[in-house]
Amino acid sequence: MSKKYFVLIVCIIFTGTLFPTFSAVTAAQGEAVIATDDMNVRSGPGLSYGITAKVKKGEHYPILKENGDWVQIQLGSGKKGWVVSWLITKKDQAGTSSSKGSDTVTSTDPDLRMRTGPGTSYEVIGKFPQGSQASVLEKNSGWIKISYKNATGWVSSEYVTSGSSRSASAKSGQTESSAASAGTVGVSSLNVRASASHDAAIITKLNRGTKVAVLNEKNGWAHIEANGHKGWVASHYLLTSSDPAEDSANAGSSSSAKKAYIVYGGTNIRSDASTSASTVERAAKGDSYTITGSKGSWYKIKLHNGQTGYVANWVVQTSKSAEEAGEPPVSGSHSGNGSLNNKTIIVDPGHGGKDSGTIGYSSQFEKNLTIKTAKLLAGKLRSAGADVYVTRQDDTFVSLQARVSTSHYRNADAFISIHYDSYADTSTRGSTAYYYSPGKDQELASDVHSEVVKRSSIPDRGVLFGDYYVLRENRQPAMLYELGYVSHPQEEAIVHSNSYQEKVTDGIESGLEKYFQ
Repeated sequence: MSKKYFVLIVCIIFTGTLFPTFSAVTAAQGEAVIATDDMNVRSGPGLSYGITAKVKKGEHYPILKENGDWVQIQLGSGKKGWVVSWLITKKDQAGTSSSKGSDTVTSTDPDLRMRTGPGTSYEVIGKFPQGSQASVLEKNSGWIKISYKNATGWVSSEYVTSGSSRSASAKSGQTESSAASAGTVGVSSLNVRASASHDAAIITKLNRGTKVAVLNEKNGWAHIEANGHKGWVASHYLLTSSDPAEDSANAGSSSSAKKAYIVYGGTNIRSDASTSASTVERAAKGDSYTITGSKGSWYKIKLHNGQTGYVANWVVQTSKSAEEAGEPPVSGSHSGNGSLNNKTIIVDPGHGGKDSGTIGYSSQFEKNLTIKTAKLLAGKLRSAGADVYVTRQDDTFVSLQARVSTSHYRNADAFISIHYDSYADTSTRGSTAYYYSPGKDQELASDVHSEVVKRSSIPDRGVLFGDYYVLRENRQPAMLYELGYVSHPQEEAIVHSNSYQEKVTDGIESGLEKYFQ
């Protein structure tokens, strides 16, 4: 090697030691351990950024930087991405773990149970009442271990809120944005109000397709200018210029778009239709979202930042956006004879999905018959003025806990679980009404059954005590109705007939009217 080249190499090495590269300055700040399955990795620190990858529970990644509630991590092959900080456990370089979420949680359920382990199969050891706060000790697959009043136990993460478990988009909703943009009215008739409130005076109405200038936004409302008027409209009824292309394509069908209205503050919006899926946003009471589809007992909804998420159908109220003309649904606004007005009734079609229920004499599944009855009954009750919620809308498995939770969430005035019976002795037949609590449930079961047997052609097996989960664990008035024996060949044919279905649902409706008089 020539002396000239040798001197050049030495100079390069020496220069490198004096001027380290930029990447050496940005040192990793510990390690992120993923705390949930199929967690979204995004291209930037916010829900408005695109999903670039997914990571699994238990995986470890170097932390590069932090931005508010978001952490940038180093993925394989030189890739980087951002994850929400409350769904990781941070380990410093010494290996010490610390949760990135809030140190405390607050109960959102008035009767939340504390258990000895992370699941409903564990023993109940106490209660964590609504509004109470507790320290977080550990997290495990949708469950949180807390310390409350000198006791430790596990509670479901569904029924607690965390001070730091708010998405960046939720935080930004508390402030007013002054960035002007264009928008288009996406419903048939949209109210423009004097201020950002549904109680404010209506200045004018805008028709679908009207172009507006969005002056600023605040807490789910948009300050707009159109046709010489300025005022406030609910921002989720506007299609803005930043919305995805599919929103414009769907604008023509917005009049029939169903809306989901959040009933409880702190409701989790998740990345998939499961309570174990990661939380992408927490919704406030009264927030509304466009329903774009369904998956089991979950609604797929469009978030205000253009992304999509899932919300359980038992924690929302729904209505047609065009019919409401930009307003929230009004409870108990149906016409009826009065006794069912404003009454909240849960109709629970038994079984579903992997749980077929009993199998009839002709090999038909009970689950298909219960939902047929439930849908017919729900329609009649709504026409009579009741606010009705059905625990499953299709052939989907819904846990017993979720069915009871629906009753509690809705503060139901009555809960009716629909079933059909079977027995090894195929001569057994008849309908049976069950209750658990004589003081809470028996009157409901008796009133409903008395009206059904007046109309039914099958034998009356009476009103009996039944130790069923949906009755035993239900704080609201509840009954379980076995509407006939599908193991009996003739009775199976009867209960499947349209005539019988009409009669028993008429009877249940009449029985409820009697109960509420």
